[in-house]
Amino acid sequence: MLGFSVYLDKDLTADDHNYLLGMRNAGFNEVFTSLTGLNDKAETILKRLNQLTSWCKDLELKVMADVSQDDLHYLGYDLADVEKLKTLNVTGLRINDQVLMRFVSKLSKSMWVSLNAIYLQPEDITHLKEEAANFDHIRALFDFYSQSETGMDENWFKKKNQWLRKCNLETAAFISGDGVKRGPFFAGETTLESQRGVYPLTAALNLKGLACSNVIVGDRLTSETIKSFARYTKEHAITLHVIDEESSLLEENQWHNYLYLAQDIVRLHCEGKLPQLEAQELPLDRPAGTISINSNGLNSDEVHIAKRNLPADKEVRIVGKVCANECSLLSHIEPGQKVVFKKLEK
Repeated sequence: MLGFSVYLDKDLTADDHNYLLGMRNAGFNEVFTSLTGLNDKAETILKRLNQLTSWCKDLELKVMADVSQDDLHYLGYDLADVEKLKTLNVTGLRINDQVLMRFVSKLSKSMWVSLNAIYLQPEDITHLKEEAANFDHIRALFDFYSQSETGMDENWFKKKNQWLRKCNLETAAFISGDGVKRGPFFAGETTLESQRGVYPLTAALNLKGLACSNVIVGDRLTSETIKSFARYTKEHAITLHVIDEESSLLEENQWHNYLYLAQDIVRLHCEGKLPQLEAQELPLDRPAGTISINSNGLNSDEVHIAKRNLPADKEVRIVGKVCANECSLLSHIEPGQKVVFKKLEK
């Protein structure tokens, strides 16, 4: 599952609706919103939530609302009253404080429940089983951490996530976006500190590699990154934006990685022959992300992307460089995977 965040600290606008539409079209299927920490009147918060759930219903997007028991009481709701909670018209609730498992069990029979992953202990799992909870509707959601240096340690996350998966719970975590960041710290809403500021698609693939089944983008994404996610979800393609591009040969051809992983380069091939280019008069070093083509006629249907800093080679012509923040994607390009080049617009 791919999710993204829309917050209710202000009235929703046409731009918010367009963002929902664009993210839905890019393959995202769930919206995370929060009812915590809002200073508005209860009726204002509920009006904004109603607007969001109405739009999401039309767009066939799920809605997960983050809430504490105190927040629910402020809004006129209670965890014990499941029928009234259903009138919020959300797909599920993320309960961010410690709560009796009998409430969770009852709620799980009517809607999705996300529990705060850091609070869950073995005795909680036992209680859920004793209460005959619907585990198909329960998920463990890790927090996001807005301030630099407060994010979760990756090794601790990995161990906790593995234990939760053994308990037959889906897990979810946040990655920061590369668009507008939320205040007051503007450092990105991320679960793992190691992923703060990391290119969003890379961060999502990193979480996938850590066996986290659901990824939620905590901040807005830029329009180009949304397109990159769309190509990945629809074509399983990795998009690389290129700077200092010498020719259009990268964009005009269809590229796939070879059916094995090379150690030092991403070795891409295309169907046709590429034009033969002369090597640079003065061979240049090839820092990570450098895109080159052989100038001696060998492997003339290939381009190579340096995965690490490589020495100069008098037999190659450098034709471009991958945008620095996307070089982290190179280690995620799988055997046979499609790669799309796009010129970075300045």
